[in-house]
Amino acid sequence: MKRRVLAAPLSLAAFAVLGLCTVAHAQWSPCGVALCTNPSNQYLPVAVADNAGGTIVAWADQRVTTPSGTRRWMIYAQRLNNLGVPQWAPGGVQVAPDTARVDSLFDQEAPAMIADGTGGAYVAWVDKREFPTTDIYLQHIDASGTPSWAPSDGGLGVCKAVHVQQNPDLVLDGAGGVIVTWQDGRNGVNLDVYAQRVNATGLPQWAANGVALCTAASSQFRPRAVSDGNNGAIVVWYDERYVTPSGGNKDLFAQRVSGAGVPLWKVSFPNVVWPDSLNGVPVQGGLGSTFAGEQVLPELIPDGAGGAIIVAEDSRSNNAATATYDITAQRLSATGAQMWTSAGVVVSSAVNDQRSPRLCSDGAGGAIIAWHDYRRGGANPSFDPDVYAQRLNASGVLQWGTAATGIALCNLSGRQMVPQAVADGTGGAIFVWYDERGANPNLYAQRLNATGIPQWTVNGLSICGVPYGTSARSAFADGAGGAIVAWQDGRTTNTDIYAARVDNAGGLGIPTSLLGVDDSGSGELSLAAPRPNPTSRAMSVRFVLPVLGPATVELLDVSGRLIEHHEVGAFGPGAHVLELGREAALRAGLYFIRLRQNGRSLYTKATVIH
Repeated sequence: MKRRVLAAPLSLAAFAVLGLCTVAHAQWSPCGVALCTNPSNQYLPVAVADNAGGTIVAWADQRVTTPSGTRRWMIYAQRLNNLGVPQWAPGGVQVAPDTARVDSLFDQEAPAMIADGTGGAYVAWVDKREFPTTDIYLQHIDASGTPSWAPSDGGLGVCKAVHVQQNPDLVLDGAGGVIVTWQDGRNGVNLDVYAQRVNATGLPQWAANGVALCTAASSQFRPRAVSDGNNGAIVVWYDERYVTPSGGNKDLFAQRVSGAGVPLWKVSFPNVVWPDSLNGVPVQGGLGSTFAGEQVLPELIPDGAGGAIIVAEDSRSNNAATATYDITAQRLSATGAQMWTSAGVVVSSAVNDQRSPRLCSDGAGGAIIAWHDYRRGGANPSFDPDVYAQRLNASGVLQWGTAATGIALCNLSGRQMVPQAVADGTGGAIFVWYDERGANPNLYAQRLNATGIPQWTVNGLSICGVPYGTSARSAFADGAGGAIVAWQDGRTTNTDIYAARVDNAGGLGIPTSLLGVDDSGSGELSLAAPRPNPTSRAMSVRFVLPVLGPATVELLDVSGRLIEHHEVGAFGPGAHVLELGREAALRAGLYFIRLRQNGRSLYTKATVIH
């Protein structure tokens, strides 16, 4: 057996001087993992699963300075494995370096991202290289963080039409490629909705600069897309085609585009030629008629049957005195038919405003929806929202109370805003929101089971995030019943990117699913909890090796710093006991013990007190 105790690591100040963005042994910890703490600013992260229990996070980053001294926003990305250890270069890799135009670089902004299913991701963004117009660009980064397409030319120009293109969104095409949607001002007056499909080698499959999904009168805004399960996409947006100087309201429309780039949903009537027949179908109400209020900011998920469930802010029940918004939902079939009532389903109609709905699947053809809610009122209700949730089954029937109630995730004083919802895999969901309940803003989370019962601390548990902005974060299900969240962090003078993992029991740090394990002596690789635990100094840990061969037991602190390393492979198969911590003068705090053999790693926790 060989033992070594490592010297203390560089101080945090020394790391700052070196300009490092991550610690080499960083892992999931209760206060998150720093993906990038570069002295410049990092903005608006988007996060997706890496299909191996970890995450890929992309963000806009201001570290790049041109030779003339101008700082530019460029897109960077980092991958964390299932233990929260960075896999790519410290501080992330540049997604689309434009080495051909070093001193004429223009900003890359508003990244959108989707996992490619093989450890990499597709990243789209708004590109200002033709400023003052904007274009849509795309890049694929593989599992090693290497850009795949036109790396010397700043990525693939998906749409470089005249005027502005904005708000990209991404959907996998089911054949290794991706479909990109965006709002498009090429006609010079109004915004329309366009899409393009790009195959796995980076070749556009449809018409140059994309196919039109909607070019109706007036503008269409903020398209959102999901897969149709058949190589195409379902796209929803809010639309001003019926807004006139004398009245009218914004409405929701949707279109399905096939894998060949053909719009599939149209409205037709016997013996009538309707001019909007190829500009999508109404999500709620009928073509040519609108509700009293407006429907805006839609979000959607696949319904599992070729259609989609859509939620939005809705002011149809307003009157001149209140002018408030509710949350409504609709399900569209694979043919674009309205599956619930023509008016949709009212998810929340409590007093005052309900805003910013987000949703996830309930795993049974329905949806779980979250929003921030001003029902608590007070002297100025618009300054103190709370966060609520509701579940709809596949038939659009409310499952958690009524439209006047729902389930309160948090109703403490101080603003709680813009919750996100991710499925927990058992019919419930994990919600993450921005919270100002204390002196400083933070991120909080709660899990509701399938019946709407909170599973964690009342009013949520702290993620230990210091968010910069109410919606500057991204969360998704980790595939093991928990969630991973990345955020724009304001704990220093500039903004950084952090990520954290919460398991289905509400634990932060290394997921319980990766922690220790069978202590039965069954012959499988296993690691038991240390004893005593908590401890004031030393501890003993029991472990089982299944075979003779190289193996290690390591003690790490909460930041991932290696404290002790023990070679134990010579012990051979069977159960063993090892003492840790006697020579390391451990400080009070949380530690991890790691057992490794034959490519497998097991973890358990230890707490030191004095």
